[in-house]
Amino acid sequence: MKYKTAAEYNTDHTKACEIALVALLRAFGSLKHDLRLVGGLVPRYLTPSQPPDVPEHAGTTDVDVVLNITVLAAKGTYDKLKRQLKEGGFVRYQPDPEGPVSSWQWVYNAGGTPIVVEFLQHTDDPKQSSFLVEIDGEDVSACQILYAGIAHDWFDEKEIVVELPNNGGTVKETIRYADAVAFIVLKALAFNTRHERKDASDLVHVLRYWGGSVESLAKSFSERLATGAHSGAIDRALATLAENFCDEPGIPGYRKDGPSAVANFHGLQDADEEIRIREQRDVSGMVGYFLQQVGQLRGNVAAQ
Repeated sequence: MKYKTAAEYNTDHTKACEIALVALLRAFGSLKHDLRLVGGLVPRYLTPSQPPDVPEHAGTTDVDVVLNITVLAAKGTYDKLKRQLKEGGFVRYQPDPEGPVSSWQWVYNAGGTPIVVEFLQHTDDPKQSSFLVEIDGEDVSACQILYAGIAHDWFDEKEIVVELPNNGGTVKETIRYADAVAFIVLKALAFNTRHERKDASDLVHVLRYWGGSVESLAKSFSERLATGAHSGAIDRALATLAENFCDEPGIPGYRKDGPSAVANFHGLQDADEEIRIREQRDVSGMVGYFLQQVGQLRGNVAAQ
């Protein structure tokens, strides 16, 4: 579930998601190195809390991981994967008690908190986005997400320590998660598709606090663009940021749905109008400046 406001999220639930992620890695065994974390848990690692300079991220209620189905197929491990998931404490998610169970969403009980884990898979075809692809018939599937494979190439690593439930002990695992460029790209595209407040807030949080400056993130984008890899995904994401956050003739950027979603997620829709408008202007201005910096750096590289 994606809540509408930051106040509905809490640190305990986010920690439960982290425990579920570690349990998932252990369930995947030798295949865990091919998993990539994306979604709302990623800012916990991209922008570690350092008050007051870097406030704590709102958190998340679920875990999104990108699978590499090509690798899974090559290793012929379908039956083993299904068995390991069940042995690791995962059960198929049933959204409606009277309805069917999901093949791409699984649930892990993290000390009394049920956490939904969603399996995602790359597609570069917009028409296939949100459609399921089978890994093992009806038992294990993944939901195709546009350009999700960017996280396979561009990711960071971090070793984390958690206490597994049911006296499972203290364990260490290395997680691999979308780096700042991949995360912004995927979140920008996600917001453009479903217009969730949380997506807008997540990408703005990373824009504000990753690496200490917007300029540093713009430099990372320009360096990636120079390689030519995933340039279609980046260009599409930059265009959606401009469309949803920035000025255009007749429409001030701060009045668009991107800045409004961020302000509303943080409860400002009921705040003093001046405070709300100031935040929306700040968000629109920051995204506009980021895009300007990327364009300028890109132009400098092209001129060399």
